[in-house]
Amino acid sequence: MASQVERASQRAYEVFLRKQVLGCSQAVMLGIQETFGPRDPLLLKAVGILAGGSRAGSLCGALQGGLLALGMYFGPPEDKMGDLEALAQSFIPAKRLYAEFTGRFGSRLCRDITRADLDVPHQRQAWLDRGGWEECARLVRETTGIVASLIVEK
Repeated sequence: MASQVERASQRAYEVFLRKQVLGCSQAVMLGIQETFGPRDPLLLKAVGILAGGSRAGSLCGALQGGLLALGMYFGPPEDKMGDLEALAQSFIPAKRLYAEFTGRFGSRLCRDITRADLDVPHQRQAWLDRGGWEECARLVRETTGIVASLIVEK
């Protein structure tokens, strides 16, 4: 039987690679939610806007989806939102994700990772032609694996 980390990673990879989910941020969140629960349709919808760095050269959508997924498990609960220590503790897994992600992919920015501005049609097409979708599917799988590992360690 596959581990939770493997299940989450593979699910995110498959839905993205097959284009069942077009947002890298949503694929990461879906893999995590389906594996660890709870499933939150509103959060899944909300993270879609982060895909592809929002086509604004921003942070990688998979990274942002992973950060928000970590927040579901490590963020301060409602009764501790005024507790600075609870907030500071939630930064620990986020910092680990940032570090591991940057170490693997060389940047946190979608534009740097893809070597394309996905908002420019000819650059987006060149990215697709050189296997960019498959590259991002692997990035989604790896990012989901990092997030899932952090959750399992909890």
